[in-house]
Amino acid sequence: MHLFEFAKPQALFAIPVWLLAIIAIAWGMKQKRKRLTFWLSAEEVNYWWRRAKRQVFLFGAATLLLTVALAQPRYFAGKVTVPVQGVDILICLDVSHSMLCEDIKPSRLEFAQAIIANLMERLQPGDRVGLVVFGGSGFPLCPLTHDHSIVYTYLTLLSPSLMVYNPTTYLAEGLTTSLKLLKGKQKRETRGSVIVLLTDGEDQGSNWKQVTSECAKAGVTVFAFAIGTEKGAPVPEVTETGTVRGYKRNPEGGVAISKLTLEPLQYIARKTGGKVYLPVDTQREVEALVRDLNGYRQRVWTRQVAQWRELFPLLVFLGTLLLLCETWLTRSSRT
Repeated sequence: MHLFEFAKPQALFAIPVWLLAIIAIAWGMKQKRKRLTFWLSAEEVNYWWRRAKRQVFLFGAATLLLTVALAQPRYFAGKVTVPVQGVDILICLDVSHSMLCEDIKPSRLEFAQAIIANLMERLQPGDRVGLVVFGGSGFPLCPLTHDHSIVYTYLTLLSPSLMVYNPTTYLAEGLTTSLKLLKGKQKRETRGSVIVLLTDGEDQGSNWKQVTSECAKAGVTVFAFAIGTEKGAPVPEVTETGTVRGYKRNPEGGVAISKLTLEPLQYIARKTGGKVYLPVDTQREVEALVRDLNGYRQRVWTRQVAQWRELFPLLVFLGTLLLLCETWLTRSSRT
């Protein structure tokens, strides 16, 4: 990279015009000197000629500086890091029946909804956000948008009635649907895209390792919130109307207990370069995620931009100063 350059080099084509103008002015002054010899003494003509040469020099130097200033000369002053754009954040929420467990009050689902709501308040305006819900299948509830309020509206619509059709937990379904939504129909580049996964981690047999590899290959980072406790809680039974009635039973006839399973989430986060959060409230871990997203944003969506210092203001100042000197010299000469 050059240490010095002209931002508008085409303006330098005016220099030949300036040179012709100065030559014409100098020729005109010489002709005037010849004519003055008929009216003034030799001493007076020489005095006038000395002052005239100073005036031509000052005028020529001033106009040359102003002409060069039009080309905007500048010098290289180093590089600065600037952000390029926001991050595409796909929120992937588990809405299987186990998310109605109450080992986290008031329930895992409501706790996860509160986390998402707090996250939405802390994202930057340039970030696009989408929402996917999953259980036995994945469903894109809201496409990527800069309008975060729309995502929040969809979030508030989630209820047990939606979970009637998603009784099981297939992590692969949620990740696959999220990845498809990030790529879009045009198969756009997924660089600068992340998935925020909120689930208890209890997968019922899907091939989530393969989908994790696809996310890693696409450059999509997964940040996971582990919702639930190791002790667990009974899994509510949801009727066709969406009401909770009793608890599910295991094959042995006992009450089915859902427990937090960290191993899949840890594998997914490690494989994609993300992180697992164990929230004890809806504030602290969200702040940690926001810090990590800011670091991710700086790492992925920033670039080095050359910083230049402009010289044309200095040239304009010097040119104006020389013109003032030339004007003063002209007036004193007339006096």
